[in-house]
Order: sequence, then C-alpha cells, then structure tokens
Amino acid sequence: MEAATYEAIVVGAGPGGLATLATLLDVGVRNILWVDTTFGGGRLNELYREISSNTKVGIYLDAIYASPTCRSIIQTTSAPNAITQLESLDRESTCQLSLAGDMIYMLRDGLLQFPEVEKKVSKVEQIFLDEGTWTASMADTKVKAKRVFLCTGSHPKSASLHQPINPELIVLDVDQCMRRSKLPSLLPEDCKSVVGVVGNSHSGILCCWNLYEISKSNQRDVKMFNFRRRPLTYAIYTKDGIVFDNSGLKGKTAEWAKNVMEKDLDRTRLEDINLGKDEDSVYREYLPKCTHIVYAIGYERSSLPEIYINGQRRETEVEFDMHSSGFHYRGGGERVFGLYGNGIAFPQLVKDPGGHIEEAVGVAKFFGFAEKVKESWLYCQ
Repeated sequence: MEAATYEAIVVGAGPGGLATLATLLDVGVRNILWVDTTFGGGRLNELYREISSNTKVGIYLDAIYASPTCRSIIQTTSAPNAITQLESLDRESTCQLSLAGDMIYMLRDGLLQFPEVEKKVSKVEQIFLDEGTWTASMADTKVKAKRVFLCTGSHPKSASLHQPINPELIVLDVDQCMRRSKLPSLLPEDCKSVVGVVGNSHSGILCCWNLYEISKSNQRDVKMFNFRRRPLTYAIYTKDGIVFDNSGLKGKTAEWAKNVMEKDLDRTRLEDINLGKDEDSVYREYLPKCTHIVYAIGYERSSLPEIYINGQRRETEVEFDMHSSGFHYRGGGERVFGLYGNGIAFPQLVKDPGGHIEEAVGVAKFFGFAEKVKESWLYCQ
C-alpha cells in the first residue's frame, strides 16, 4: 500500500511541537501529521507542573494571542478555561508551571480539532530524504511529506565526576529533586544525608531550595554543598528587554536565592562552594563527605530519528542552524532540504540587551522563533 502523503510532519507534541504546528496553520500549511508517543505535553506537563515558572504571565498570553490559530482556539473554548485562569492573574507575576501546562493541554486539544491536523501516537524511528520528499518510518507505517519538523525535546545531562573520588555516592535524578513533593522519598528517614548539588543555574538552585526546605521542616536530616563555577546570575528587566533572559534566575527561585543564599544562609544546612581554578582538589575535599550527588549541569537533546539522505545515514553530518531553524551539512555546507527544528532541543540563538549570546528556551520563545522563520517554513527556503 502506498504511503500516505502530508504537507508537513511535526515530530513531538511538547511546547516546541505545539508552537510549530500552530504556526504552520497560521501560514496556511494544511494536511499536517502530528506524531508523539504520548501527547502528554512534554516534560513540562509530565514532570514539572509543581515547579514555579520563570516566565511572567503576560509573556505567555502575548505569545499565544499573537497566533491566529491559537486565538481561534481560545475564542471557541468555553470559559472558564486555562487562558481565562492566566488572564485572572497579574501579568507581571510568574505562576506555577501547572497553569502553563494547562494552557498547553487546552491548545493541544484545540489543534487536534482542526481537520487539517492528523494525530499519530507513535515514534518516528527513521526519516529518509530522496528527490525532495521525506519518508518517515514508524513501527507500523511509513508516511511522506515535503517538510519534517523535529521538536523532540531534551533531558538532563548526566555525569560521573564523583566516580574516581567517591564511587559509593548515590546519584539523584535532577528532575525528581526539582519536585519538592517527590524529594523526601529519595532520601533515608533514619540517618543524615549530605547532598552535593553541582551547578547553580535555575535547576541547581531549585534543587537547593527544595532540599533546604525539607531540612528546615524536619522532613529529612539534610546538609548540602552547592558546587558552582560562577556567582549567581539574575535576570535584569530593562526598558530594552531582559538581560540574562535565558540564563539568569527569575521569579520565586530568584527571590529565594537572594533572600537565603545571599543574605540569610544557614550554613549548617547549605554551603556555597566555589570550585575555583582547581576543581579536582575541591571535589576531592568535599565529595568524600557526601552521601548523594545531583548533577544540575544543563540539558541535552533527546534521541533523534535516524536521518538518511539519498540512501546514506547522515544525522552525525548535519547540524542545526539556530538562526534559520533549518539544518545544514557540517562545515558550512548546503542546507538540508525540508528539515527544521524547534523547541528546547533546537532553540533560537539570541543576543540580549546586554550583548550576551544565549539560547532562547521557553514556551513563548518557541512561538517567537516560529513566527520569525515561518515564511521559510512555508516555501521550504
């Protein structure tokens, strides 16, 4: 049987896939296949709903209302709903990610009502480009399209720097440590835990905050060492935009860091350890004192489909262009026809008002990136 043909295939139904699909509909692309293994709203909804958002409510709303497709979903969804809940809040405040997650659920359900969109619960295992057409292979079917959009997400980086020093350390999952409700179950009730938290970006500081609070509330007996390479960085709001918009601490996490880590730190529970120039010596001093370790050292792309171009496997030979959202052959080679990315695995590279180059990660930023490059998506430029 001949493979079904679509104008576009969007792989992934997290925030990046959602922004991509809505924008494709905005510019008139029709007959789109949307593929995901769960349609659960990505890691945001699956893991992070209880975490405080870094994004102001108004930024979420402005991004969503900028999309005609999303506006039509809002207009046809009975109130109260996730958008009216956000609209009831102060635009300049942040919120729990559960509210942003509910917004994603609402928009996902709305997008799936469009006759131009077909849902497929599956995993794209391979994609093949041949004579200007992509074929996507899944366990039970193959489909064709002119365009493929990879919105496949990311996961926390792992490390093993403790192994030569203290191989008995128990490695705690950073995603679980960011969820305060789950954290006590990771630590023993009947003895003291000493946790080394590596990293002081948002995820690292959130882990410290959660560990600090369960210690103060006597849920567990915990001491922490927060290992860092640089001082805490905070987002700075200016009339020209946000300095350190993507790397600086924001919202309630920033407030806690300023009030506790920098003003009123209880060092019986948490010590701030500057790694300095001789990191190995610092780790050798402190890691033998630890029972657990958390690596909050950033995120890396989740696995991609195998990519074949003209019969040859090429995923290691193509690289993402963080300005155009397309892919090129490595070493400044030509563009790969009809292949694009968006979302946390494939973000836009931006310069903030202070001149800092950063990767733009967040629901609103994925919509913004899609808006910037949508014409190239339409014409496969």
